[in-house]
Amino acid sequence: MDQRQTEEQADLLALQKFQHNFENSLKSSVIYILRDGALTIGEIEQRIDQSHSQILEQLQELIEDGLVIQQMSEKADGLAYFLTVPAEDLIRQFKESIKWSKQHITF
Repeated sequence: MDQRQTEEQADLLALQKFQHNFENSLKSSVIYILRDGALTIGEIEQRIDQSHSQILEQLQELIEDGLVIQQMSEKADGLAYFLTVPAEDLIRQFKESIKWSKQHITF
């Protein structure tokens, strides 16, 4: 296998891992709604039409993935969820994907 094929295989593996991690659209939705700042679980539930347990499960996975942190917030007067720097980088990717989807996919 030449260098180009090796790099392509590595790229394909990385793409597959990315797709696997975000095949659950709820994770992407949680990250996207946290783009403007910290939210409590109640605020997240108001914006996403899913059960408390489903949202909590996804938040836990996002914490384990290093994309979200949970900490005390004066603004929220309690526990709130924040994006990490890697998740903030994803927001730019999501916005480009949203733009592309609106232009090329019929809903």
